[in-house]
Amino acid sequence: MTNFHHRRAQNVLFTLWMFVLSLLHLNANAQDELWVLSETPPSLGRIDLTSFSYQELLSFQDVGYATDLEIMGDVAIVVLENRVVKVDLVSGQILADVQLLGAQEATLLEGGDVVVTRGGLDDVWQPLDLSSYLVLLDGGDLSLDAELTPEEGPTLPSQEVRLVDGKVYIAVNNGWAPGAEAGLLGCWDPVEEIYEEWDLGEGAENPVALHVLDGNLFTVNNGDWSSTSVSRVNLANISAIETVTLEGVSAGCNASAFLDTKLAIQISGESGLRLLDGSSMAWEGEVLNADAPAAYSLISHPEFGWTCTGVTDYETFGEVQFRTSEGEWIATVPVGVSPGSLAWRSLDVSDVGEKAPLVKQPAAAGEWDVLGRTGETSLPGFPSIRIVRTAGGQVQKVIQVNH
Repeated sequence: MTNFHHRRAQNVLFTLWMFVLSLLHLNANAQDELWVLSETPPSLGRIDLTSFSYQELLSFQDVGYATDLEIMGDVAIVVLENRVVKVDLVSGQILADVQLLGAQEATLLEGGDVVVTRGGLDDVWQPLDLSSYLVLLDGGDLSLDAELTPEEGPTLPSQEVRLVDGKVYIAVNNGWAPGAEAGLLGCWDPVEEIYEEWDLGEGAENPVALHVLDGNLFTVNNGDWSSTSVSRVNLANISAIETVTLEGVSAGCNASAFLDTKLAIQISGESGLRLLDGSSMAWEGEVLNADAPAAYSLISHPEFGWTCTGVTDYETFGEVQFRTSEGEWIATVPVGVSPGSLAWRSLDVSDVGEKAPLVKQPAAAGEWDVLGRTGETSLPGFPSIRIVRTAGGQVQKVIQVNH
């Protein structure tokens, strides 16, 4: 099938899915929204997965760029250039807004307090002179609750931060000092108020992303930008660290995410995603989404395993592309320029009961989709129309949802 006819068939299927969704009002316990923080100019909006439409909630004025988005319930924490903002995702109202020099990325504690890492460059492209590289902000008004100096917190400028089992893990990378990048993993216990730091070892300099799988923490490391490595840290024994390296390539903008047990990483200058098996720590030979443009940001659907990638030329457009776990195109949604942070939000649906059981229709004398294809052709999470002909000759149109 030519690309033209293949894309035309996809568009026909997509239109049918949208029509069926509008008719069914499918029973579900939650409705997913993908929120998008675009970096330049900074704006925040959402993609509704029932229609694959984007709606901007608000834009941020008098600020150069955005760096991170975290969501808890109806509230978002947005990290901007030297600024942290709390946003009501229902009304679009800014609930709190504070200045924080060098603010980089954030994570939310269970009570709503905000932990923010710090680093960055000044106006003449020199590393910022900062008194601390990790701060705790009050979840209500974002006032400063605690500041961990290098004597009691991260010893160098830091970037990625993640909450795991009540503890805050920090990628301490000194990434704004070329030639002096560090490879350290920090851990702060906000209850015990204890901070520890470990060296990830040779080949694991400049950690830029943190992921968790099966009791292990994975760091994606950019090194000196001439190689990419992944380190696996056993959280039960943090001194047990294993690192594997891809020589001669850079992870660039740090787009990475776990797809089931495979860690997908966008390599700068490449199409498609490199895959690392999280269990064996072996790089796979084939790439995922080989025909897709380079991902600037990446997140996976928590139930269906889709890849959702932010794509941009950094100047004129931004979009999010949705594909199945096998790489089949689902939808492309235009958003703001440079969609750099993606975050899920699940909405409780109040007007539906228990989720209806999904009954797979057995093939009888014959079973086809609306394009005349046999076999399983539907996408997980989408309704599909099947034409079934029974042994007695009866023809039925069957609508079902596959998980």
